[in-house]
Amino acid sequence: MSEVRLLIPDDFGRGDITPRPDAFMGLRLQGQTMGTSWSASWCAAPGLREETVLQALEAGFARMIASMSPWEASSLISRYNRLPPGESLAIDAPFAEVMALALEVARASGGALDPCLGGEVMRRGFGPAGIGAGEEGRAHGPAIWEQLLPEPACLYQPGGVTLDLNAVAKGYAVDQMAATLERFGVTQYLVEIGGEFAGRGVKPDRSPWWVDLENPSPEEAPWRLALVAHGVATSGDYRQQIVRDCHKLSHIVPALSRTCRFGDLASLSVIHETCALADAWATALFAMGDAEGLALADRLGLAVLAQYRNAPARASTRLISWQD
Repeated sequence: MSEVRLLIPDDFGRGDITPRPDAFMGLRLQGQTMGTSWSASWCAAPGLREETVLQALEAGFARMIASMSPWEASSLISRYNRLPPGESLAIDAPFAEVMALALEVARASGGALDPCLGGEVMRRGFGPAGIGAGEEGRAHGPAIWEQLLPEPACLYQPGGVTLDLNAVAKGYAVDQMAATLERFGVTQYLVEIGGEFAGRGVKPDRSPWWVDLENPSPEEAPWRLALVAHGVATSGDYRQQIVRDCHKLSHIVPALSRTCRFGDLASLSVIHETCALADAWATALFAMGDAEGLALADRLGLAVLAQYRNAPARASTRLISWQD
């Protein structure tokens, strides 16, 4: 059996990927944020202090938590979820951008991703307890989504909506890490939060940033993905499950059926230009199931890798794969 299988996006190497002649390797930071780990590796010219980069990255994490963490009672999203019907809340630019992305994917996926399912997610035991816990079976859809953002900096509460933006926020935070490095003039880097990555440029030896995708089946050879101008995010239920009343519950809630069918599909990875959209689409496509999800991915031209518990993985036509 091969030790590793390689994946290359079909648009690998678009644009200028020539490494900067004055850049060098060896710069890496890591830490904890948003309930998980993060890391950043980059190439830069001498003079950029790691302490300066660390302070900027941590300031960005703090802004994300204060805006969109449902575990923080004072965050904007927690304040919104406590609003009585008919009231509105002023939100910051990151919240507005993430909300707009979530609604974009909600519409395009026919509701497979629904940012209004926070109550159902919390009721299943994932996330903070209390808020929205009694919202079993509450229906959402375009009639609700179209009311939420009457203007970019304002979020309206129509009543009974508990937001959960975790399917987009972590990927968006990865993109913000990338933007922070680029503000320092860094063009060759790999950043990640909790296994969701964004890679730009190449290493000084012109090799790509290689990312190993976790395989739900340990006996299968792992997949190694080349990232040069992409983000990648993975959704799955093989790690996060809760058993209640003899039933397995997943943190990924299919918006239409509200039921979680634990079939052979174990995880689904999406490679996209931004990690935020990779994150959102990974959740939406996984919630749809492999047949519908992969069919929609093909129609939209998304690069997808689906991994199964008891079957070979399937890669979309946007990914070139071979054994090493």
